[in-house]
Amino acid sequence: MNTFLKHLWVQFKLDIRERGTLMTYYLIPLGFYFLMGAVFSSINPSYKQTLTASMAIFAVTMGAVMGMPIPIVKMRESGVLRSYRISGIPGWAVLLIQSVSAFLHLLVVSIIIFITAPLLFGANNAENLPAYFLILFVLLFVSISIGLLIGVVAGSQPVATMFSQALFLPTMMLSGIMFSGSMLPEPLKLLGRLIPATYIMQCFSGLAYNLSTDIQPIIALLITVVIGVMAASITVVRFNKIQKSL
Repeated sequence: MNTFLKHLWVQFKLDIRERGTLMTYYLIPLGFYFLMGAVFSSINPSYKQTLTASMAIFAVTMGAVMGMPIPIVKMRESGVLRSYRISGIPGWAVLLIQSVSAFLHLLVVSIIIFITAPLLFGANNAENLPAYFLILFVLLFVSISIGLLIGVVAGSQPVATMFSQALFLPTMMLSGIMFSGSMLPEPLKLLGRLIPATYIMQCFSGLAYNLSTDIQPIIALLITVVIGVMAASITVVRFNKIQKSL
């Protein structure tokens, strides 16, 4: 256990020192949050209702989906995973440390947004705090699972980047975090139903803020959990195959 915690602490510090990881975990999400929080809260006061949740979804999705896959691909390409295997370090420990480190980083960013959004932009506080943080943890789980999945499926860094962008960009436009999904034409609404962030936004709106939603919030939460479990399961299977081929 002590060895695991030491490795986790080292990984946590390495993530901060790594420029690309620092950008995707902290600088870009927080910079976007401060900019868009000021803009949207000024031109559309109703956006304040779910500003905190929307920016948390943006930050977590960017950090997990854009920030996690590349380091995993790098470890495979550089032979680090092979070195771990030769040293007797199990593959699951590598994935677990990456996951927990990302979870802690993104939780810190989410808490920063949660604390500062009402103070800086007059964002509404969640009416149901336990529900808010439960949904936040589900968001972290499913986003990190998808980030890991991209990392173990992608054959190279450019492919990982392509997969990440293919998920991240629709998340911004179709999930309802930038504007209400009801404004989208029907084909794009249906496309948005393929994105986990769409269901998470429905959960935040219905369960944490007691707002009306297009999807029953409990059903949306269950769908999100199922997506996360499926992504995590496929990741483990794929990673085991990679380990055997090293």
